[in-house]
Formats: sequence, structure tokens, C-alpha cells
Amino acid sequence: MAVYVGLIRAIGPATHAKMRMEPLREACSAAGLDDVTTVGNTGNVLCRSQQSPAAVRRVLQAVVGSFGLENEVFLDTPRRMAAVVAANPFPEAAAERPSELGVCTFHKAPEWSRLLEGHRGPERLATVGAHLVVDYPAGISSRLNIEKRLGAAMTMRNWRVFAALAEKAAALARR
Repeated sequence: MAVYVGLIRAIGPATHAKMRMEPLREACSAAGLDDVTTVGNTGNVLCRSQQSPAAVRRVLQAVVGSFGLENEVFLDTPRRMAAVVAANPFPEAAAERPSELGVCTFHKAPEWSRLLEGHRGPERLATVGAHLVVDYPAGISSRLNIEKRLGAAMTMRNWRVFAALAEKAAALARR
């Protein structure tokens, strides 16, 4: 059975929509996903399924909708997440300021040149597959406008959270 990581956009304790993780896990299990677990309280769901990635994303999106939320769900895999962690394009930032290093997950890789060409910082940018890794040396706030410049929706997790999710997903895949 394949392992998937569902990343629900804009779920959080302070600035975004709030969602309790226990009811989310229960609803995902009731919807037919297996070995459901959540990580943190920001809408990170790990699960197993025999369904296709598109079907799993639809299930997760329907579950989120059943809570009266319209937050978009992004789906990732242990392999793609491990590739980002292994690439680690900004190792010093990952070690020293992991909360200021963001990993942006898209449904599919956008046309990166729309963002990368002419970018002068202060953020440093690197792409790994369908992920964009952004080093925010002056703090996470930015005028980069990633979605607007790329014309693609995304969700972001900081390096510490993303790496932990990748590790937990890989462990689930090995079971």
C-alpha cells in the first residue's frame, strides 16, 4: 500500500483556520484511508491507501470540506519529500535557522523561470522537483509573492516540519 502525506493549506493555531486533529484522523479513517496519523496541529496527514494519488487527494479534500472548510489539500510522497531533504540546497540555513527555511509544495512543478529569472533576493531560491525551497535570511515575511508570480497554488512548511514529515512518511513506508 502506498504512503501519502496530505498537506492542508492554511491550518494553524494562530493565524489560519483551526481544525482539531483527532476528528480529522477519525474522518480520514472513516473515509477509507489506512494508518492515518497527523503531525503537529497544522494539517499534516500521513496515511496509506491502495487508491491512486488523485483519488487520495479527493478523499482528503472531501474530508476537509466535511468540516466546513475550503482549505486546499496538497499531496506528497515519501520519495519526493526524501529527495528534497537529501538535496538540502541551503544546509547552513537548515542547521542554523530551520524555521526560516520554507519548503513550498505544489500540485505539479510550475514554470520556475517565472520566479527565478531576475530574482535578486534577499531570499535564496532552489527547486527540487515540484518543490521550491526558500531561504528567508531576514525572516519568513517576504514580498516574493510566489503564487502570484508562478500562477500556481502551493502550501509551505518550514524545514524542520517538512524534514520531520519526510522522516515519518519514510518510516511508515518501511512498515
